[in-house]
Amino acid sequence: MQTTPDRQKRPRIFYGWYIVAASFTSNVFVSGAYWQGFQVFFLPILDTFGWSRAALSGAFSMRQMETGMFAPVIGIMVDKFGPRRVIMGSGFVLGLGMILVSFTFSIWSFYLFFMIASLGASGTSHAIGWAVVISRWFKRKRGIALGIGMSGPVLTGLVLIFVTYFVNNYGWRATVAGAGVVLWMTVIPMAMFIRETPESQGLLPDGDLLKVQDGEIEGTEVSQLKPAAEPGFTVSQALHSRSFWIASLLFAGMFFGTSAIQVHQIPYFQSVGFSTGKAALTVSLVFALSGIGRIGAGYLADYVDIRFILGGMVGFHVIAWTYLATVGVDSLLSAVPFTILFGIPFGAMVSIRAVLLAQLFGTRALGSLSGMLQATALASGVVGPVFMGKVFDVTGDYSLAINTFIFVTALAMPLALLVKPAAVQTEVAAKP
Repeated sequence: MQTTPDRQKRPRIFYGWYIVAASFTSNVFVSGAYWQGFQVFFLPILDTFGWSRAALSGAFSMRQMETGMFAPVIGIMVDKFGPRRVIMGSGFVLGLGMILVSFTFSIWSFYLFFMIASLGASGTSHAIGWAVVISRWFKRKRGIALGIGMSGPVLTGLVLIFVTYFVNNYGWRATVAGAGVVLWMTVIPMAMFIRETPESQGLLPDGDLLKVQDGEIEGTEVSQLKPAAEPGFTVSQALHSRSFWIASLLFAGMFFGTSAIQVHQIPYFQSVGFSTGKAALTVSLVFALSGIGRIGAGYLADYVDIRFILGGMVGFHVIAWTYLATVGVDSLLSAVPFTILFGIPFGAMVSIRAVLLAQLFGTRALGSLSGMLQATALASGVVGPVFMGKVFDVTGDYSLAINTFIFVTALAMPLALLVKPAAVQTEVAAKP
């Protein structure tokens, strides 16, 4: 007996938002314990072994190189095996690598163990796996969903407080090992929330409702519902697009400086007279403020031309570097303008990448393209940390490095205006 057409009951909370929350939570700990946490370990490790800053910074440059090299592989794996498996496996490798780092006995052993952790961190990053799954669960609200899902690092400061406390009281070795265990206990369970597509759960992107009649949706069984095909480039088509390489150069120009300061921000502020606690607080402020950029840029990208957002990111970073170069930052209060000028666009840069790729190329090969964009953009990030460390070793301060970042970042400004998502999508739609 047939029923009259009805609509599927709307869940009180669309499941896609649980995935967004899982991404947020996972990246709180990955950022706090690994990406930013190692700034806290930087000087204690130097004190233990007596290495130069350039030598230790080399490991962080290799991290950028490894991340860039493996990002395309991770992207392909995400497209082939799904984000859930990739993130769970990577979470295990990250925790193992952190534990191994605690057994460091020489510079080469630190590089080796740190690279194992880096391999795992690349797979857990919100830049590929989490970005892909969130993009599949949302269309109209994709920007804001990605912005929130990638905002976990805004709580990095809370994690850094604990990391700093444990380093001061129990030493860096015990703290690194403990961080590895905590990452196992957070990243892997959060990845278990992932469901590959809304259609696999009998849902539609953004929480839209399905028309149901006798267990069927427009003649299709609910259990057999397939993801709707979205226009998009293949990997080959994207790599032959001028827009892909413009975007890559744009992010490369910004990553040169941001990759360096992510390693040296605490040492930089210590070099101008800050205590370790106050220097760490500047990192916390940057990541707290980055939440405004992550969510704000994602929200705006759903409504305005993304080129305005890209131009704003570059412009404010140029101003941020100029502020450090020209103003005598000698107190926490005087450092606040830098954290605002740098932190907000830094956050925007994180969330806008996946939105930009989806606008340019669709989600057909989003994992692979996210990895390839990261690989090309992070090439400059290999040089940044070592360059900044070497400048300090030779000159005794970071001034030359900061001035260089002003120049390189400014070169990216014209590129922001050359990206044309609407034109590219029209071109894609016209292709057979």
